[in-house]
Amino acid sequence: MRPHDRTIRILQNRSGTIRFLQNFVLGSLRIGNGCCPMSISIDASPHEHRLVEGRFDDIDAMAASPLAWNQEYEQIGRGRFHGHLTQLLMDRSQLARVQWAPGVLQRGTAPLGTWAFGLPLAAEGSLHVRRRPVRPGELLAATSHDDVGFAATGPTDLIIVALPTLMIDRWVQARRGIDKLDVDLPSPRWQVPAAELSRRASALSRLLQTLMAQPDVLMAGFAKVEEQIFDVILDLIPSAEVIEPLHHRARIAREVLKFLKERLDDPPSITELCVAVAARERTLHLSCVEAFGRPPATLLAELRLNAVHRALSRPAKETSVTTVAARYGFTHFGRFASIYWRQFGELPSATLVRARRGLTAT
Repeated sequence: MRPHDRTIRILQNRSGTIRFLQNFVLGSLRIGNGCCPMSISIDASPHEHRLVEGRFDDIDAMAASPLAWNQEYEQIGRGRFHGHLTQLLMDRSQLARVQWAPGVLQRGTAPLGTWAFGLPLAAEGSLHVRRRPVRPGELLAATSHDDVGFAATGPTDLIIVALPTLMIDRWVQARRGIDKLDVDLPSPRWQVPAAELSRRASALSRLLQTLMAQPDVLMAGFAKVEEQIFDVILDLIPSAEVIEPLHHRARIAREVLKFLKERLDDPPSITELCVAVAARERTLHLSCVEAFGRPPATLLAELRLNAVHRALSRPAKETSVTTVAARYGFTHFGRFASIYWRQFGELPSATLVRARRGLTAT
């Protein structure tokens, strides 16, 4: 597969199960010798499902590929990016498994009208959600009103479930006797025994594997599959809902990230950053470490490196390594090449050459 290619396998059901393989090159569908723009519709008739599988070496392609999500990824950590997505979409819910290396900083929202839940299968680094470290046994949750605000500092394997708020409300009324779960509240933080969370993540992973290998199982028991997914997740919700408010440092971390992304081509000093978010240096440092697993200077450097990598991966005719590096504040080109290689596993010139070869082939 060429660099920046993404292969997505979609198994789709309307009156029956249709299987087809699609190879995407820089957002186009390759059919024979020609290319045409391709978008994936998520319109669903009752009891329709889609099974999607894709492997990616481009972080932006992976961020754009989950159906019905709106999100952005930034690479944090060193090495070439590799990602794998398996996603099941049903008429009321979603079940997915996402794997990536190295680390990822994720922004965006859950699909409209849903709550999204995350259950880690494996994580080599630390995990952070909404600018706070994830505790062992914590069920990750995000509403469609909130930024997911997720960060993983190393290779990660995660089960993701998206459930409609209307069905969550009905479930807790019927199963927990809660008259009304306020699904519009800020994203909750629920704690369960770590071994129990791991057991449920593994159960959902096995279910998804089975459905990918035997899609007829889904067609034979559509309602049962959805019911099983609901039970695995919602049974973790405590009988008395507890909402933990966002900490003051979480607000600072959110503002830091916004400010840094606005200043990628004019990197601010730590003093400027403290003034911009109204925080002292020690609080600024702690906020970033809690939210992203790294201090602000490291985070800024990685965001700038990601910006350079994107520009070199999608070059204009006049693009050169030195002009792109200078645009994002890297003025010592020997040092820049070294840290770029440590981050992405190749020299910036190699990224540019490969991208141009891909464009020529396309």
